[in-house]
Amino acid sequence: SGSTPDKSLKINLKDTGVIVVDSASVTNEDLPADTTITISRKDFDSLVAGKLNPPVAFMQGKIKIQGDPTAALQWLPVIQRTNG
Repeated sequence: SGSTPDKSLKINLKDTGVIVVDSASVTNEDLPADTTITISRKDFDSLVAGKLNPPVAFMQGKIKIQGDPTAALQWLPVIQRTNG
């Protein structure tokens, strides 16, 4: 499944800035998105590295999701593949 999700996702890295991804682009502009996740840079790095379990992180309050949580989960493998 090498395809990208059709919904847009904004990753708010708190004091580091934002990343907004959709099926066609990646930007650091603070654009509106279907789903926004808020996570610290440290936790995001752990998530990308596969060291942080997304549902556990969510339950612990390390990840906050606004909008469609399914979209965030659909993007996770894409983000891990890109940064891995």
